[in-house]
Amino acid sequence: MRKLRWGIVGPGKIARKFARAVNNLPETTLAAVASRDEERGRAFAEEYGIPTVYGSYEAMAAADTVDAVYIATPHPFHLPCALLYLKAGKHVLCEKPLCVNAAEAKALKACAEENGVFLMEAMWTRFLPAVQEAKRLAEEGLIGEIKGMRADFCYRLTPEQEPKIFRNDMAGGSLLDVGVYCLHFADLFLGAPKRTEAVSQLEYGVDSHTVLTLQYENGAIASLSSATTLRKPADGYLFGTEGYLYFPQFYGAREFTLCTKTEEKHYSFPPIGEGFEEEILEACRCIEAGRNESDILPLSKTIEILEQMDGIRAQVGLRYPFDNKDSN
Repeated sequence: MRKLRWGIVGPGKIARKFARAVNNLPETTLAAVASRDEERGRAFAEEYGIPTVYGSYEAMAAADTVDAVYIATPHPFHLPCALLYLKAGKHVLCEKPLCVNAAEAKALKACAEENGVFLMEAMWTRFLPAVQEAKRLAEEGLIGEIKGMRADFCYRLTPEQEPKIFRNDMAGGSLLDVGVYCLHFADLFLGAPKRTEAVSQLEYGVDSHTVLTLQYENGAIASLSSATTLRKPADGYLFGTEGYLYFPQFYGAREFTLCTKTEEKHYSFPPIGEGFEEEILEACRCIEAGRNESDILPLSKTIEILEQMDGIRAQVGLRYPFDNKDSN
């Protein structure tokens, strides 16, 4: 099988983790990087052994040097970048959230189908071996019926440290940046909620702290929170009628603990590398099989969670300039 040739769109901080992961996999190769700042692109390429640098996104889309691209641009640019590459016949793995809202994601899904190419949101948490094993154990009923969940992803930064996180016109705020992890984690074990209640602290035109209470058909309740201006332990709990699972870092889980009335058992399932390798391998498998999307994270699921975030933002009164715009 020929190595899948990846191109990176936007050589920022998160793209560095992706580059290390691709270089760690024999099935893949880093073929090119595209950056509007060509000097920055060349420095990135030199660091990770990338042979080709493009000074525009359009140039890489038009070239035949890559089979698939990883989009690591800021949130508002996911849509135009993904459309550009999908229409050029390139497969796309796009950093979370796939888009700013569900309408944009639906447009991307339609574009991928029309052009016969693969598209997936890069939500690495869903592909981690520890998360997959915990899901299997929960489905086997080791902790009984799931009745509750808690997950927090909260960090503290200032506008000077990370300006775009605090800008409304950049789709900033905690919900889209890290709250999306909490929602995906809850969905893995509980599915779609029947009711969601949200409270946010709005600062700088974005949500700096959001707390969610989700209720499900079986009565289960999930408590989730995200923040950009305060720290909380990034742990997660899954509570059942016969015990619970504890994750010391739920979104990047390498381990978890099963606690019941009769035992406490520790499980360790480290990823291949830093955690991005598994989602890249899933993309490669799907592309090799000629599939347009993943069974593990189908586009319908990504859209469903974006619809949840659209509803949450409506509750707390947070709007972006991109809402209710034509996404084609």
